[in-house]
Amino acid sequence: MPAICINPVDSSDAELIRRLNEQNQDIRLFISDRTDKQITESLVGKKAIGDINDDSHISTASSGAYCGIFFEYDNNVQREIFLEVIKNSALQRIIWVSAYQPTDEITSIANLIYIYYENKKSAHDVILDFEGRDAVKSEFINLVN
Repeated sequence: MPAICINPVDSSDAELIRRLNEQNQDIRLFISDRTDKQITESLVGKKAIGDINDDSHISTASSGAYCGIFFEYDNNVQREIFLEVIKNSALQRIIWVSAYQPTDEITSIANLIYIYYENKKSAHDVILDFEGRDAVKSEFINLVN
C-alpha cells in the first residue's frame, strides 16, 4: 500500500525510508525545502519538496497514499500543520512519530499509531512493524519509559 513520509530530515530517516522502500515498494516523500540537499538526494522514493509549513502542499502530495508517516521535530509549529493535513487527506493509517507527548486532539484521530520516543532508532523499528501490518488499531507507543 502506498505510504508517504512527511518531514524526513536526516541520514537516520533516510535509512528508515530505504528500509520502508524495500518493504513497501511504493514510498512517497514530502521533504521540506529547507532540508539539506545531500539528505534530500539520499532519500529514495517519489519526492515532493516544498514548504513544510503549508498544509495544502502536504495534503496534495499525500493524495493516493494509504499510510502517512509524520515525523514531528518541532511541535510548536508542526502539530497544527500535521493536524490540518490529516483532516484534509484520505489517509487510512497515520503513524505520528514525536519526541513530544501527544495532545487529546492527536490521540482522537482514527487509525493513529503515536510513537513517543527518546531514541529515534527504536521509533524507526516500530514504524517498520506497523507500516507493514495489514490491520492496526489506534495505539500510543511509549518508548521513553
